[in-house]
Amino acid sequence: MIRKTTIDAPLVIFLLIIPFPVLSTLTVAEHLDTYCSNNTGNYTLNSPFENNLKLLLQTLPSITSLTGFNYTSVGEFPAKVYGQALCRGDVNSSACQACVEKASQEIFDDCASFKDAIIWYELCQVHYSFQNMTSLYVYTGKYPDWDSQENFVSDPVHFSDVLMYLMTNLSNEAAFNPSKLMFATGEIKFRRETVYGHSQCTRDIIADDCQTCLKTALAELEGCCSSRQGGIIVSRNCNVRFELYKYYNASSYLLTYPNPKGSNWKVGIVAFVVCTPIVVLVIVIGFCIVWKLQKRRQQR
Repeated sequence: MIRKTTIDAPLVIFLLIIPFPVLSTLTVAEHLDTYCSNNTGNYTLNSPFENNLKLLLQTLPSITSLTGFNYTSVGEFPAKVYGQALCRGDVNSSACQACVEKASQEIFDDCASFKDAIIWYELCQVHYSFQNMTSLYVYTGKYPDWDSQENFVSDPVHFSDVLMYLMTNLSNEAAFNPSKLMFATGEIKFRRETVYGHSQCTRDIIADDCQTCLKTALAELEGCCSSRQGGIIVSRNCNVRFELYKYYNASSYLLTYPNPKGSNWKVGIVAFVVCTPIVVLVIVIGFCIVWKLQKRRQQR
């Protein structure tokens, strides 16, 4: 038997008048990667550790949505659980909470019995552990494989230079500009295309550790993706990403790639080589004309 579904007319009208960008910010977005550490021991199901973990993962979405980053702990040793969540700096509180809720549920299901795990979504990441990882910098870079990275650019050498110039500037901005809250976005022109990127760190680490983390991530990004049309590296304390389309909702500043060193000198050399024969030819012709005019005067 086929059931007929009725749709509330006001709801339809509401959905039709909402701008598409607003709708997109309400989505949880794409799951990138999950890491369940098998080097830290396992917890027993239905144990105090599991009960504390459940409570922790239930708490993280609401406290994280307020500022985009938060950390907390539940319980007492030896069943104490630490956790933190980070949302991408451009998402609103509702999208942040929805993403952390989804990530928390998935990490609990996928990493059952593991005492340390981290999950990355496009808009957020969640990490829990049996040990306090707050303010502790550890690089655990991952390179999620997704569709945009299967398309290659036509001039990878030049593109790599432009890309790294953009991402290095964004990394310094994220690490050392306090107003950015360790999240920076930017764009740069590459021929007829525009490259968009962002750099971000968890806010519990110091600026120098943020820069170190981002430098390591950028080295991996250059190795995996500098010839592609998109790429992302995620880690415990930082992440970087670029695309040839604007994937974030934040405003960004436009960078201009500087001329290569010595380019003006090279242009001058080319101009000299091209123009010198012409100048010599003009001088020779002028000399000949003057010589002929003088010879005619002498004949008169």
